[in-house]
Amino acid sequence: MESISDIEQMAEAAWDAGHNRLAQRLLQRGADLGSDGCMLNLGYAYDVGLGTRTDKVMAMRWYKRAYRRGHASAASNIAVLYREQGRDRMVFAWYLRAAELGDGGAMLELAKLLLAGRGVRRSPSEALGYLRGALSTKFICEESWEEAEELMQQLAPKIVHE
Repeated sequence: MESISDIEQMAEAAWDAGHNRLAQRLLQRGADLGSDGCMLNLGYAYDVGLGTRTDKVMAMRWYKRAYRRGHASAASNIAVLYREQGRDRMVFAWYLRAAELGDGGAMLELAKLLLAGRGVRRSPSEALGYLRGALSTKFICEESWEEAEELMQQLAPKIVHE
């Protein structure tokens, strides 16, 4: 009998080799056995149609399961699904959940929503707080960190003078 770890590794290898249908079946098997990583990746497979047809409802279902197991990136992916639907309040709420789990990219997205007043009342000072959080976490990609730093440099002098 294969372990969850074996299934995760086989799914990753299949995905890397471009065998998306096989990867999707392995992810399904791993998710059914309780692998939160497989749940997250299975959500992504349904989200973008890798190895299966695109199914946003199934993507949401698997992302929520992964989120309940503590995956910040699942919360961010849920926010993106809500953004696709134009549901700005839900976008903000789910990025907030991701940020609470330490996701620096989500903190950057919250700052941008607060600056634009999308889904929430406009608040440059709150945005600045999320930018500080994004720049102080290790859970942020380089591109998002650079964007947060640039926004911080633009915003900080304006906040001081208000």
